[in-house]
Amino acid sequence: MTQYTAVDPVLAAVLMTVGAAITLVRAWIGHRTAVRTEEEHTRRTRIAVEGSEPAGRAAVVRASAELEAASRAGLRAAARTARRGRGL
Repeated sequence: MTQYTAVDPVLAAVLMTVGAAITLVRAWIGHRTAVRTEEEHTRRTRIAVEGSEPAGRAAVVRASAELEAASRAGLRAAARTARRGRGL
């Protein structure tokens, strides 16, 4: 056997477990981030709607959605710029 094929089974199991745990944590963080973002969006929209007239609520919700979309677009553009700066 060469040195590349002689891998300790315990080491291989540990490395696979660590890799799986990291993947699970990253997925959980991504999920929690999405949930928190949606909760914040709902909270901001609710606050905006509470102070409006019933006839103007549709316009308030529409304006809030436009602001959220512009904010997300700005965040994506900033992330792309950051990745380019790092050479990714």
